[in-house]
Amino acid sequence: MSESASIPPSFGPARSVTSDALGTMLIRAMGIALLFASTTATAVLLGPTQYGEFSSALSLALLFATAAPLGTDRVLVRQLSISGHDSAAAEVALTHRCSLWPTVVISGGSLLAALGCISCGYAGWNRTLVLAVLMTLPLTLTFLRQWTAIPLVGTRAAILPEQFLIPLLSLLLLGALWLLNLPLTAVPAAIGTAILTLGVWLATVTTGRLGTVYRAALQAPAAVPGAILNRTREGLPFVLVATGVLLAQRCLPVAVAAGAGFAASAQFSWALMAAGIASLPLGILNLSLMPGFARLHHQGDVNGTRLLARHAATITFMAALAAAIGLLIGSPLLRPLLGDGYADVPRILPALLLAVLVDCLTGPTIPVMQTTGLERLYGRCLAVHLPLQLLLVFGLSRLSGTTGAAFAYLIGRIVWNVAVFVLIRRHRSLIMLPSLKCAAAEFRRLLRWSHRARCSRLLKIPQSTC
Repeated sequence: MSESASIPPSFGPARSVTSDALGTMLIRAMGIALLFASTTATAVLLGPTQYGEFSSALSLALLFATAAPLGTDRVLVRQLSISGHDSAAAEVALTHRCSLWPTVVISGGSLLAALGCISCGYAGWNRTLVLAVLMTLPLTLTFLRQWTAIPLVGTRAAILPEQFLIPLLSLLLLGALWLLNLPLTAVPAAIGTAILTLGVWLATVTTGRLGTVYRAALQAPAAVPGAILNRTREGLPFVLVATGVLLAQRCLPVAVAAGAGFAASAQFSWALMAAGIASLPLGILNLSLMPGFARLHHQGDVNGTRLLARHAATITFMAALAAAIGLLIGSPLLRPLLGDGYADVPRILPALLLAVLVDCLTGPTIPVMQTTGLERLYGRCLAVHLPLQLLLVFGLSRLSGTTGAAFAYLIGRIVWNVAVFVLIRRHRSLIMLPSLKCAAAEFRRLLRWSHRARCSRLLKIPQSTC
């Protein structure tokens, strides 16, 4: 069928989808601003070496926390998207139980590796591993809460605590330390991050609708024999889906640190964070549209999936291009802002922004592959791509420092997105590229109704234009 078909009623009212996406966009934008400020303050207060150590520890902690559920968190969001509140307590309880033993194993293995670093004389990496373990449990609980909240209370409410509250509290704490002229190193920074994350998680799972679900989950009966094993087996194909994007981004500072040192890692990490501002729309739509893609695939509505994917790709690329241009215009101000210790950031930012635009060009590939039965294929592709990406970043950073790392990241993203586009086109007949007709129609709509159109009309593109 042609792409002119409208989004089906089974997907839900376009107003609610758009309202949630736009509300999420607003919260995420404010969160990005706060995160940008808190990250910059942390980088300046710690200095390149200490910030590189903290950033590497946080990257490892994020990887551990994402991998700990072994993909059962992605099964959870799929199940809740279909069944809603009916089985929420039992599903939440089962997913948390599935995540407990991998967290213990990962933390124990990391501590043993830290002891090995001591015996080999790598004191910096010893601290990095210990700090990563310290932050792993709070982040694991936080991610599980977020995946639970997305289908139950909407993406906007789901991301508010982590995207807004934690950066705000971090910024206030850093401001207090600066006013008191207290020294800051990687160790107290990691401890503060762990405490803040755990505190915000506790506050959000004891109040509101999520509080009701979590209280019921605590009272849920023990899982029947074999339930944890069966759910873990069901989730395993999602492990690389869950960790893929994180490995492609958050573990890159670790590879740069291994290739060019912690100071280079700090500059690359900050520049990658800044370039990630342009991917804000893609990240939001990946979360907001995941329940919708799951329902459309469950109902067999291929045409609705095709239309939703094409419109999402159009919107994300247009927004990312505008953000990238704005960041490039403002890049000369970065060196005075950050200081001479971050002199490489303006030089590597264009390559990283181009890599982000390549990612946004193909639109919401992650929710499409995760909810349409392509998770095993996606995982196999990641198993091949990610080691090559990390090795390429490590090798080129060793040869050319931060510049080599930036170009290695760009090369990897081009190869990956070409491969994903071909696979989705072949297996699901979806064109994961922006539609010029949809873009032109949307631009005309914004010009015509800029003073009176409601926000909910942004995704309602007439059939005749697409």
